[in-house]
Amino acid sequence: MADRSTGHDALSRRLRELRAAAALRQVDAAELSGISQPTIARFEKGRQIPRPDQVEKLCEAYRAPGVDRRELVGMARDLRHGIRRVVMRREVGSFQRQFGRILAASALVRTFSPNGIPGLLQTAEYCRALFHSPPKLSHDAAEEGIAARLANQAMLDEPNSPRQFVMLLTEGSLGWALLPPAGMADQIDYIAAASSRPNVRVGIIPWGRQSPVLPLHSWQMYDERAVLAGTTTATALLTERADVDAYLALFAELEQLAVYDDAARQLLSNVAATYQAMS
Repeated sequence: MADRSTGHDALSRRLRELRAAAALRQVDAAELSGISQPTIARFEKGRQIPRPDQVEKLCEAYRAPGVDRRELVGMARDLRHGIRRVVMRREVGSFQRQFGRILAASALVRTFSPNGIPGLLQTAEYCRALFHSPPKLSHDAAEEGIAARLANQAMLDEPNSPRQFVMLLTEGSLGWALLPPAGMADQIDYIAAASSRPNVRVGIIPWGRQSPVLPLHSWQMYDERAVLAGTTTATALLTERADVDAYLALFAELEQLAVYDDAARQLLSNVAATYQAMS
């Protein structure tokens, strides 16, 4: 797995590369851009997200081509929305596309789901049932969200992908049947197949395993820079350092509770067999 604190994400990496191509030290970049050297170091390590105007200043100092400037400013803008309410009824398609851009710019993506299947592991049938469940979206909004979510899943299959994915689910979440038994059996088999990908690690927290923590909702983390937390009607993109660190610590606790690899696939096989027996 990628080191979560060494700046392997696309934004941090490209800022380092542009500075190196300009033959500048961080202190030189600080003098030219007016941004302090410690702040530049945090940008390059992925420990702090630069504002779009700060990216502009650094690109100007590095004499970066216009295409690089636009791409990096766009990455910063996606990640700097901060704590904001995204109303799912109206904005689901555009949000899924923004989510895809954040995914593409990340090196390590960590997901926890206590009560359903994570979006990147959903079959098309499960995804469709979810987007058409209450609170009801309009038909067009739901279909737009479904198409964008399924397109994002293609990142799991990219050859020689630089991205690594860690996905934690509870065994209880596998029993929340959004589909008829046959469809749920297919969904569980889909998760098992995904767990064999070289860039994907699926962990299952067994039913009844004692836990020192009680997470109340699902979330997804992008390197050490941002957390996407969801509710029934809205989502928030959290980028404040204290928020991100709290979720990092919680995820580390949960990782220790899960089973992985063959043990996880055996558990998934047992759940799929239960659904098959019900169909």
